[in-house]
Amino acid sequence: MLDPLDMTGLWTGQYRYPEPWVPPTGFVATINDNAGSLSGTTTEASELIDGNERADIRGTRNGAAVSFHKYYDGDGAYGHSVTYDGVLSSDGQQVEGRWAIDDYSGTFVMHRNLQSFEREQLEASTRVGITVER
Repeated sequence: MLDPLDMTGLWTGQYRYPEPWVPPTGFVATINDNAGSLSGTTTEASELIDGNERADIRGTRNGAAVSFHKYYDGDGAYGHSVTYDGVLSSDGQQVEGRWAIDDYSGTFVMHRNLQSFEREQLEASTRVGITVER
C-alpha cells in the first residue's frame, strides 16, 4: 500500500526572509521519499549571480513532520546549508514551515498540487528552466 503522505515528486515553492520589504524567492524541488527518508535537489533563480543556484536536500519525513537540510553546491554565490522544518498537509500536497541559518530564519511554503500553484510559483518554475504542465 502506498503512503498517501509520500513526498516523491516535483514541488514548487517560495521562501521568505524576515524583513518584510524583501520579496519572496521562488524555487523548484525534486524530492524522493523512501519510507520517510528524503533526498533530492532544488533550483532557484539567483539575484547574486547570473544564473541559478542549485542545492541538494537530505532529511526525513515522520508522518506529517518534515525536516531537511538544503546544501548549496557552492558553484554560485552560496556554500552553506539551510535547515527546513515544516508540516505536510493531510492531503500531502503542501508543506509549510520555517527555514533557519543559525539564529536567522524565515518562512517557506511548497506545493505539489498543480491546481493550487500560484502565478509566482509558475513563474519561478519558468525562471529555473523547468516546464510545469497544467
